[in-house]
Amino acid sequence: MPYLSLIILLVDSRVLDLDRIYLSEIRKRWPKKNILPIYTKSDLSLGVKHKNSFNLLQPSSRRKLIKLIREEIEKSDLDDKERTNSAIVMGGANSGKSSFINLLVGRKKAKKSPEPGTTRALSRHKIPSTNLIIYDSPGIFPPNLGRNSKTLFQLLNFLPSTPDSRENYSEWAFEYLKENYPEKIVLLSSNENQESLESYDSFIRSLAEKYKLLEKKGELSLFRAEQKFVELIRKGAIGRITWKIYNS
Repeated sequence: MPYLSLIILLVDSRVLDLDRIYLSEIRKRWPKKNILPIYTKSDLSLGVKHKNSFNLLQPSSRRKLIKLIREEIEKSDLDDKERTNSAIVMGGANSGKSSFINLLVGRKKAKKSPEPGTTRALSRHKIPSTNLIIYDSPGIFPPNLGRNSKTLFQLLNFLPSTPDSRENYSEWAFEYLKENYPEKIVLLSSNENQESLESYDSFIRSLAEKYKLLEKKGELSLFRAEQKFVELIRKGAIGRITWKIYNS
């Protein structure tokens, strides 16, 4: 690990208290290191907008981020070895680390992939027209997550999926939305009434009808409908929402 002046933590704003989980993991290894949380995807969250919230798709965010990073480094109590103007970007898988680095560098240097665990080693990047160095790092995979939290992390692509987990987190998402945002279920389905709320099976069938997802024989593809449901959630196409982390 190189000598660092700052740790930048990227946090998906859609998940309540996600920063607490990642901060805990980072401080186990670097208890005295200054950590700067940056919140992404706040446009998709119903929660309170955090102070350091940025849209990584807006070029205008670059100047503000560079200024913020410099200010954090300047006010940090660093020893001589740490005065490197170097920062490392940390966060969960698919938290926006690659988009963050590409925005600062000004071109596509960090590899973007929907698959968790794509970044396997540190990579060094110079931010043009500055004396700042930034490192990309592998995603954080918190250990000892409860069953519901693990399902949520797989749903949002923070954790790798297993062959049999897609149906589980798809159904879990339906139950979560049914309890907390029933209007989302109704809007997603082809039947704009309460029928889609009756069961997961009826909702998935309705989704297959709406998007005309068919098997080769012309039958409705419930498998493809589940994939579509998860895709809509991950892309934020279901609108603003807040996901809660459960202890169990």
